[in-house]
Amino acid sequence: MLHGRHLKNGSKHLIIVFQSVSKNILGEIASVLDGTADHAKIKKLHERYNWMNFCMDYKESDYLFVQDYFSDSYGWYLFDGGKAIYNELNQELERFIERYDYEKVIAFGSSKGGTGALVYGVLNRYITDVFSLVPQVKVSSFINRYHPAEKEAFYRGNVALEDELDNFFFEPKNYESEAFLHTHFYFYTGKNDMQFNELILLKERLCEIGAKTSIIFNTEKKTHSPLVTEHTAFIYQTLKNIDAGQELQFNELTKLSNDTYVLMN
Repeated sequence: MLHGRHLKNGSKHLIIVFQSVSKNILGEIASVLDGTADHAKIKKLHERYNWMNFCMDYKESDYLFVQDYFSDSYGWYLFDGGKAIYNELNQELERFIERYDYEKVIAFGSSKGGTGALVYGVLNRYITDVFSLVPQVKVSSFINRYHPAEKEAFYRGNVALEDELDNFFFEPKNYESEAFLHTHFYFYTGKNDMQFNELILLKERLCEIGAKTSIIFNTEKKTHSPLVTEHTAFIYQTLKNIDAGQELQFNELTKLSNDTYVLMN
């Protein structure tokens, strides 16, 4: 189930990079639904990894690029073909980390990838830090609003699964292992992001149960994608700071309190 690319630089640090949605992959969902999909082509599309430029430049860490492709389509690293897969995928991630004996593990991604980073930050006992950019916190609500035509490919009519995944981050049983207590969750968002309010609720939830969190607000009136694509220098620097265990530092970044920052031009 765990597919992707492992870049080794001889480090004891690992950055797990969860991929965001590609428009090219999204365009193939109709063929999945009507049974004409070229699965070799779809798999190849999933191998076009984002954030590769940063990873080729910053070699203080090893990298694992995780594909959100299991059989027919993709499912926010949570589900596949109408079935939940997050516990199984987490077990494979843990075995991978154990195999290479990594000492520090960062889960990183934007949008759908940001969701994946959060999921395994909650579940995985080895992940030490999460850097999640504009994630979908309530996945089913997001799909119902923005991808209704593709919904059947994701859920296969499993209504119970829709409810389960929409409430994943607010379900007490997902925190029973207390793996999240040794993880520092870094969030990056802006007021105009599609699930800004849901992310604020998640941060409050994590604080209530004892998790360590930091949140970075972009003060510009930008929407989902520009919040990421127009601020890559900041994102790269922050990822380096997290990997090095340093205070977050960037020219346009101001610390307001122990857990709150603002990014301003």
